[in-house]
Amino acid sequence: MLINRTDLQPIVNLEGQTCFGCGADNPAGLHMAFHTDGQRLYSFVSVPPSMVGWDRIAHGGILSTILDEIMGWSVIYLLGKIGVTKSMTVEFKKPVQVEQPLTAIGAIGEAVSDRQIVVAGEIYNAENTLCARATGTFAVMPAHTAIRLGVMSADYMERFLPILRQREGA
Repeated sequence: MLINRTDLQPIVNLEGQTCFGCGADNPAGLHMAFHTDGQRLYSFVSVPPSMVGWDRIAHGGILSTILDEIMGWSVIYLLGKIGVTKSMTVEFKKPVQVEQPLTAIGAIGEAVSDRQIVVAGEIYNAENTLCARATGTFAVMPAHTAIRLGVMSADYMERFLPILRQREGA
């Protein structure tokens, strides 16, 4: 999938974020950053050699993490809600080499209910070949519900609210 990066808007993440997928401050993480065209989310990432499976092939669990992260952030940014993965199905289509540029894409699918949404994720290699795709069912909730259920603390959510509100200014 060819994407013109100049048409995309960056999505600002939290300073001090230590999430394994998107945390810039996690020394062992993937450091995923996100961009949007208003309809989908994109992340341009590569898998470091420390996350290898066989030989120079990226571990399937790491690819699943990339897909889960792009789908979760699709819920956060495109819907302005907190999303928690309920289930996820991954289809591995082609091997992914470590240290190769990848494009992860997330998009909102169908709403199962007010509290449940289906989200799609895909990973393409530098040759624009689909390497992996996933479908996830996410429990979605407003910020106050995420705090009440213990998904996030009130202090953390306070820091996170500007991310949820970025869509309002788009």
